[in-house]
Amino acid sequence: MTYNSRATAYIADLELTFKHRELEFLQALQSRHVAKYSFNSLAVISGEEVKIDSASVFNKIVQQGLGGYCFEHNKLTYDLLVELGFKVRILMAKVANSNAIDAPRTHRISLVDLADEQYIVDTGFGHLGCRLPVKLVLGEVQKQGQSSYRIQRNVAGEYTLEMLKQGDYTLLYRFDLGSYTEADCMVSNFYTSKHPQSNFLNNLILSRKIDNDIRSLRNAQFHRIRQGITEITQVTSVAQLSQLLTEAFSLELEEVVIESLFDRFVKA
Repeated sequence: MTYNSRATAYIADLELTFKHRELEFLQALQSRHVAKYSFNSLAVISGEEVKIDSASVFNKIVQQGLGGYCFEHNKLTYDLLVELGFKVRILMAKVANSNAIDAPRTHRISLVDLADEQYIVDTGFGHLGCRLPVKLVLGEVQKQGQSSYRIQRNVAGEYTLEMLKQGDYTLLYRFDLGSYTEADCMVSNFYTSKHPQSNFLNNLILSRKIDNDIRSLRNAQFHRIRQGITEITQVTSVAQLSQLLTEAFSLELEEVVIESLFDRFVKA
């Protein structure tokens, strides 16, 4: 079967081979996506319009290699799954570390039906996110390399995605199985990229997850977790930031842009 040019290029860029609609392909897709393309806030803090139509996210992530955040990454992945014939739909999640926090639905994810099972596919949650799809089943610990996740239900009846941290489970986000569309994503994307209190508008955020090598930068602090051991490095110069962007996140930015990022978010 022949697929559209964007799907073909995306699959080729991740060095994937698609033969059947099966879990193994979903696992390879998600793990290779989060390893190759950086999760970042660069477009948001630059003041650019974050475009989330199919052509724009493909051009930015696959062709330009600039990465992005959830509304871009998960739109790209969703489009591919639709093109390949998967039964998939959009869900909107609330990002918060507590069920008590009244949070808006500002995170896009995908729900895939596969045989008699359902999986959350999420290629855009950053360094705490899953490397592999998570099966929608309550209470089952799902180990992914050095990380463990589970899905629970809270008192409001929402599903919660939780990650094991320091011996206890921490809430990453909560969601329901309601009906959501691209229009819902457009509204949430605008809020997330433009609201004065948005985390992405006020911080330099980058991450990549390469198997058990997790790299993340938040303003002046670079974290690298390898085999469960965390190394923390303080960024103190433009040259150091430039090197990290290139070597840790595979991003080639103009020097004037890096200098601006350093002055705004890194320099004490």
